[in-house]
Amino acid sequence: LKGVSAGVIGLDAKGNIHLPNRKASELLEIDLEEKKGKALWRSLPEIKPLLRLVRRTPERGLETQIDVSIGGRLKKFLVRISVETSIDGVINKEKITGFVVTFDDISELVSAQRKSAWADVARRIAHEIKNPLTPIQLSAERLKRKYAQQIEVDKKIFLDCTDTIVRQVGDIEKMVDAFSSFARLPNPSFAKHNLYEICEQILLLFQNANPEIVFHKKIPEKELYIFCDDRLIRQALTNIIQNAVHAIEERKNFGENEEKTIEFDVQEENKDVNIHIRDNGVGLPKENRDMITEPYVTTKSKGTGLGLAIVQRIIEDHNAELQFSDREVYGTTVTIKLPKQIYSIEKIEK
Repeated sequence: LKGVSAGVIGLDAKGNIHLPNRKASELLEIDLEEKKGKALWRSLPEIKPLLRLVRRTPERGLETQIDVSIGGRLKKFLVRISVETSIDGVINKEKITGFVVTFDDISELVSAQRKSAWADVARRIAHEIKNPLTPIQLSAERLKRKYAQQIEVDKKIFLDCTDTIVRQVGDIEKMVDAFSSFARLPNPSFAKHNLYEICEQILLLFQNANPEIVFHKKIPEKELYIFCDDRLIRQALTNIIQNAVHAIEERKNFGENEEKTIEFDVQEENKDVNIHIRDNGVGLPKENRDMITEPYVTTKSKGTGLGLAIVQRIIEDHNAELQFSDREVYGTTVTIKLPKQIYSIEKIEK
């Protein structure tokens, strides 16, 4: 079973680990060889109710999906449990002699299916909503121009109402643009780009636009060329830093001498280059934080829930990893782990 792509664990009649294959240990990030003779549910608590259920109808077996938290990440496993039985000569009935548990990590498959469905929804929403927006806005602006000087009673109410219509139409247009962006996110066009230069340019834009925030950066003063789509990487970094700015704006309890800060540093580690973006804003939500990169999940009053979904898709397309963690007091750390492919200047010129 060493070459099998699924995790396979043989259990005895009591549910103790008897024979695990290597893939099972890799998927669970546990050395199951060391756990032989111990109950599987101690290492995988989610399996306990399934074993209890399959004991009641051993002839049917069991197939289901479970969510498992591994290393701070929520993974979805497709689990199948079959039951081994033998005839007990004393009572002349079948008795359970063991179980075979097989499981696959289907997290990426489920995520891809869900995002594909949401992309279709986004396309339909963008198409249906965008058509009437322009005539609504033009009509409100025309009413204001034509009748603002003629109205003498409740003139302020009239102006407030027409301004509200124009403003709300603008907000809806932004939402529709976000829908379109998510639905039509192009496939990456890979080329060699200087990652440090991309980071410097993005930070400069945010520093100029947010003078009330202090930006601390640690970017090596050299060139690091990686294979990426620079436009999509810029979009991902822009969305993350914009979220950090919003998180700082939403926090209302800054001390008198406390700075509003965003830290941005880039570190090379073995075969990866890690980008860390830290803020001292309101921090991650306490509930459903594992779903913050899902489409249409947001904690902002005016958010579409598509910003981090777009970031996640870009990161996945670059075979990279996106991580979130709490800071010690206030704020969030976002880490992007990009595979490092360095090319010398000489090779690029050739």
